[in-house]
Amino acid sequence: MHEATGSDLKFIIEYVKQRRGMSGVRAMLNELNRPSILFTSFASIGRTQIFSEEIYKKVIEAASLTLGGDQKTRMNQLGYALGDRAKMTKFIAKFSTSKQLVRLLEDGIISDVPFVKSSVNELSKHITILRITARKNGEEFLDVSEGYISAVLDQSEKALKITEKKVKDEEISYKFVLG
Repeated sequence: MHEATGSDLKFIIEYVKQRRGMSGVRAMLNELNRPSILFTSFASIGRTQIFSEEIYKKVIEAASLTLGGDQKTRMNQLGYALGDRAKMTKFIAKFSTSKQLVRLLEDGIISDVPFVKSSVNELSKHITILRITARKNGEEFLDVSEGYISAVLDQSEKALKITEKKVKDEEISYKFVLG
């Protein structure tokens, strides 16, 4: 992901609004504007407006802090919400193979989750590994990608299951056995 649209930012803002109400949105705005003013109000964000990946990262982090609680859990929940937002996978999953669904996961993470990169390695006809690596200063976004993958797999009606998951400092890898 290299940039985000205003619609992406508004989705995160709406998520905070559903959980914490308008007071949560105001707290999030205060959190975003802490070192310097980034937004005067969220109403000025146009849905088609383009924002840098850095701003999208700050919005997700501010939302996580505003929601409170365990940071890792909140980042995972935000990732789940982003994955749930990708409703098109539910439609596509019905007409695609398990191998294509893993590729969809790879593409979705690249386009929807900031500061991570993903890759797919096909070890054999039936074994595929999805690897998600954090870019510089993006380690906490591995939690977002974990939630994203959970949401997409929950949506899909395929028999695509994670058979093995390895977590390292700056990388998560998922092993899928395709049937």
